[in-house]
Amino acid sequence: MVTADEYEQIMGSSQLQQQIGMTNQQAQQQLMFQEQERGLAEEQLDVEEIIDRIYNLLQGKDLRDNGHGSKEWVDTHVSGMKILSDWGIQRVMQIVRFHINKNTLLSNFDAPQINNLMFHFTTEMNDLVLLKYKALFKEISFDECKVILHKKLKDKEDVRAFAIELLGHKPNRENIKENLVDELEGRIEKEVNKIREDELKERIKEYGMLLWEIEQAVYSTLNRAQGGKERETLRRHASFSEVRALSPVNPEKKGGMFSWIKG
Repeated sequence: MVTADEYEQIMGSSQLQQQIGMTNQQAQQQLMFQEQERGLAEEQLDVEEIIDRIYNLLQGKDLRDNGHGSKEWVDTHVSGMKILSDWGIQRVMQIVRFHINKNTLLSNFDAPQINNLMFHFTTEMNDLVLLKYKALFKEISFDECKVILHKKLKDKEDVRAFAIELLGHKPNRENIKENLVDELEGRIEKEVNKIREDELKERIKEYGMLLWEIEQAVYSTLNRAQGGKERETLRRHASFSEVRALSPVNPEKKGGMFSWIKG
């Protein structure tokens, strides 16, 4: 038979162990919640995926399946996909990183401020192109110029051969080619420079779309900071985590764990 003193000793020892166990469990749960909230906050403020996407697109790369269940950025080897020079890409990425970052996300802008910031952003980007377009855009290499020049000569050869066929004669391809080369003699350098100028103009035509894409990325970042929405979301996560961590894991039943003894 359990005496009153023994019963009190058992109850005291059991309750102490139970309190220690609950305290340890609550501490582990609170640590787990804190880690979860920290992970959510880091993911919410992580802009590296956006920046990495912009960087790869500026390099003319394409996101494709690598055959192993995931995707990776690969060179397309399509002519004209890379419109900026290496210096131009780095300069644009400096601008992107200045505007798309955690500090911007955690700011507090109103609509007029965002419109003003976007106005200055687009104005400065346009000025950059106007003043440094030769350094900003990619210049094609001499080898690329040769490929284009050969294609032009081949097209002219086809046209002249077709004209001769229309007259009812058989065209001599070798003679046509020699005549074209003779006509081009002394004008090679001029033709190469013209090809480079034409290709530069084609790249500059792409700048409007390029600017719009970067502008939208910057605007989306500023818009997330409108009214301090990003900070408010993090505060709500933190408050919810704190309340959840402080809540008892398994509330003790009425009468305690040895209530059956008194029954």
